Amino acid sequence: MKIVSTIASIYVVFAALAVAPVAAQSGMDFDEFVRRAEPYFAEDLLGDVRMAMPQGSNYKIWGWDVGDFSGDGYYDLALSVHILGTRKRECLVYMFADVEGYLVPVGRMPFQFVDLPLEVGVVIKDVACYVTQKRKSEDWSIRGYRFTEGAVVLVDEFVSDKIEGFQHESFRSFQTLITRERLANKKDEEVFSTEFLTIPCYSRSRQVYAGYVPEVAVSSTNHVPEGAYWWTGETDASFSARLVYDDEYLYARILVKDSNVVTGWCDTCIADHVELLFDVTAPAEGSRSRYISRIEREEVVVRSTSDSGLFTFTVRLGDFGDNLPKVAIKTTDELDQSQVKARKQLRAVSAPRPGGYVVKLRIPFALLGYQKAPIDEQGVVEFGCAIAVVDYDNEFRPEERSVIATSNVEPLDPSTYGALRFVPDGTWYGESVNIYGDAVINTLRELGF
Repeated sequence: MKIVSTIASIYVVFAALAVAPVAAQSGMDFDEFVRRAEPYFAEDLLGDVRMAMPQGSNYKIWGWDVGDFSGDGYYDLALSVHILGTRKRECLVYMFADVEGYLVPVGRMPFQFVDLPLEVGVVIKDVACYVTQKRKSEDWSIRGYRFTEGAVVLVDEFVSDKIEGFQHESFRSFQTLITRERLANKKDEEVFSTEFLTIPCYSRSRQVYAGYVPEVAVSSTNHVPEGAYWWTGETDASFSARLVYDDEYLYARILVKDSNVVTGWCDTCIADHVELLFDVTAPAEGSRSRYISRIEREEVVVRSTSDSGLFTFTVRLGDFGDNLPKVAIKTTDELDQSQVKARKQLRAVSAPRPGGYVVKLRIPFALLGYQKAPIDEQGVVEFGCAIAVVDYDNEFRPEERSVIATSNVEPLDPSTYGALRFVPDGTWYGESVNIYGDAVINTLRELGF
């Protein structure tokens, strides 16, 4: 799979912090900020900004930038503000969006700093407001926010830190669900990297609101690890997938676009099929990455093999009629009695759709070795996971096969799997804050609700 790195663009944000219109290392008062911002905004708009600042407190503005993080083509504003006289090592980041000609405060977020307020910076680029934060020595993060449809949405997050002397970088997009991880030695020589899609898994009855992405979409050449020569585009073969859970089962729905569905006329014939691969082995205690087995001095040992915990479910479509879909299971484990019993509760259905087909699968958690859904209210629980659609356009030409997948997966190599993240009720994968939420709640209370 082709890996398209965003690390270079992230470092552009670091560089932009040095040239953005920020104040000297003592910060600046609001009047000085007004003089600097006058070329961008009318006086009355800057007056609205003044009214949104901490009233009755002394404060300094340590960073600011002008740009468009709402995508409407008009200037928006971001400020990093430190309130004087408090013991908090904290900056407040204010975000103002142009809404019908007014600078409306859409965000007010606290960010901690280590030594100086200058360690919290703001840059607006690529239709996002990026907030850079030094969390501790050699540990930095950049979080990108966008204002859309009345909500401030977390777009992505980049983290740079150290793991036992190695430079560690991770990137998460909460909108495309792309995740990247990289380790480099002291000479900045790459020793490990991976790219995959993280699939958020919410409870079955949960409503997922705008700003959060509940399913993955796989439709580009970056996600064709095999047979890219035969793959002609999104309508040839692509898919979206959503996974949800309840106490007993994991449910998957894979909606496939396919211009020529090959169902096969026997159980062993060439045919399109869907594969779900899981690595259910829990990471080692204290591990910073499920893909790293251990680090010994200057050597990183990648977890590229496993003698347990790997499951592959292959769903053959049937003929969408009398020949029902069938599920084959391959696993590194020897199933115990409870798992053999749970296997009987495995269910799969398939159906044609305009331009493709849909597959639904129900997997008992007991079959994966868990008594119930592995939800931890206090921490993050992830399975290694990959979803692959295997596409044939001609059953008499088996060599013309394409694989479209959520990662560059190899079934027996857990380091090539992506991630399935279980999201407990009350939490989310990402952030989305609706600026009208409080007003709606207050109105409902006034109406007696």
